Amino acid sequence: MLFMNVAHPIRLFDMVDPCRCFGAVEIIAALGLQDFWGLIKLVVIAGIWFASTNWIDRDARIVQVDRRLWNLVSLLIGGTLSVWAFFNGHGLLPLVVVVSAIECVLYVFVRNRVVPKERRLLTMDHMQRILIRLKLINPGESFVEEANAVKIVLRKKDGTPATVLGHAIDGSGSSQALNTFGALVEKAIRMNATDIHLEPKEDELHVRFRVDGMLYAVETFVDDRARTVVSAAKVLSDMDIAERRRPQDGTFSASLGTVHYDVRVASGPTNYGEKLVLRLLNSSGGVVKDGLGRIGMRDSMLKNLRSIIHRPNGMFVVCGPTGAGKTSTLYAALGEIDALQRNITTIEDPIEYRFANVSQIAVNNAAELTFGKILRSVLRQDPDVIMVGEIRDRETAEIAMQAALTGHFVFTTLHANDTVATITRLVDIGLEMTLIQTALSAVLAQRLTRVLCTKCREPYVPEDDFFRELGLRPGFVPHIYREKGCPSCLESGFKGRSGVFELMVLNDEIKDLLVGRPSILAIKKVAKKFGMRTLQEDGMRKVIAGITSINEVHRVAGS
Repeated sequence: MLFMNVAHPIRLFDMVDPCRCFGAVEIIAALGLQDFWGLIKLVVIAGIWFASTNWIDRDARIVQVDRRLWNLVSLLIGGTLSVWAFFNGHGLLPLVVVVSAIECVLYVFVRNRVVPKERRLLTMDHMQRILIRLKLINPGESFVEEANAVKIVLRKKDGTPATVLGHAIDGSGSSQALNTFGALVEKAIRMNATDIHLEPKEDELHVRFRVDGMLYAVETFVDDRARTVVSAAKVLSDMDIAERRRPQDGTFSASLGTVHYDVRVASGPTNYGEKLVLRLLNSSGGVVKDGLGRIGMRDSMLKNLRSIIHRPNGMFVVCGPTGAGKTSTLYAALGEIDALQRNITTIEDPIEYRFANVSQIAVNNAAELTFGKILRSVLRQDPDVIMVGEIRDRETAEIAMQAALTGHFVFTTLHANDTVATITRLVDIGLEMTLIQTALSAVLAQRLTRVLCTKCREPYVPEDDFFRELGLRPGFVPHIYREKGCPSCLESGFKGRSGVFELMVLNDEIKDLLVGRPSILAIKKVAKKFGMRTLQEDGMRKVIAGITSINEVHRVAGS
């Protein structure tokens, strides 16, 4: 064949001769396509470059990374190298593969910084998920060593210790399943998680922890291990392990050293099986036992609030969405009242923290013990301070208001967005404005904002408009901080939470204003005149102090 007559491969750049015209045979020889394998390798080179470029383009579109920049990088790096390999024979195929891989790794490094942890690529968790799908590992086995060294003590509702190595509780599951579940709870406590989610999927059980208000994927169990872990949780909580179609509730307790937790368990059916959510409540008190000084409130507001809660009568309402820490703030306030000299009674659904020298009553709807009925009974027991866990209806609201007018101080919570909205919410429930005007002492709106990790927070200089919007001169502080991420904070950039608050004290001017049923804007204007700072303003003050970031304040309090 004519191709085989070429003694040496010809490089295209070696044929630069203006006096010569090349034929098709010489061009093919120059491109290294004299044989079938040369053509195959050329196709592989082009395929590798096209596949990596196409994947980066599609992924950048999804995660909202600059597509045009990465398309240009792909063209310059992958395209240039492929052309170089094309005109210099096919011996550079391994180099094309390596450079394309480096390009993808660089892209992954950039995109991992803008996506949640569970969507990051080439991490240990990502590799583990791949191995799980390939059925090469059972990640639940990673808990075996932890389970064998478990230090936590789990107790059923009646106080019976359940974490005894080598002993299965009630014969309902293996000891290893119980110990694995114990290791899971212990890990959640050490990570300061507030909730454990056991979520069934098609062939797996995904475990996620809620830490600082955000969910993080932690572990995955497959096959039999998934079922035994769920069974261990249900047996420990005195739930029927055979019932998987109806929602169930249960409780157990956990002790790790000197710290004690009450764990509330709720189950519910899903299309892939039974889902369990465990709420971890520090029955030792945690931050609430130390009073209001540790919830993140500024000094001037703290002084006002302490003067309010020590009044002989009145009503103090904490408002906010679910998970905003309303009950914890009420407990912190109760912790500052001398329970030995005052008769304190709480009505809760359910009881979350235990207080010494305080009478705590749990709502029981099955026995028709509602907030309203219990409150009527408590008022006949000579209370000084009453805490009503939540105002849900007109009856409870009216009784609580009347109690506030007859020599009792009432603490309660309400679902409302801010302090002024609380007043309109009480009117919507059915209360008369005159009753609200005379009984209500103060309203506190709050949110929980994540605190920046001090090990990795990143300083930067904000725009001048940031200071002007807060009424400050540009450059009031040399810099503020934003989140970055490190192993210490689970790559989130945050560690711990603090409160953002809005306190409205109903002074005589505001009470007189309420007589005419004013608008929300009118009430807010007068309240700000007397020093009220909105949630957004309080949050931005925490940004200036380096406690949190602008993005976090916008997330919890709006922009």
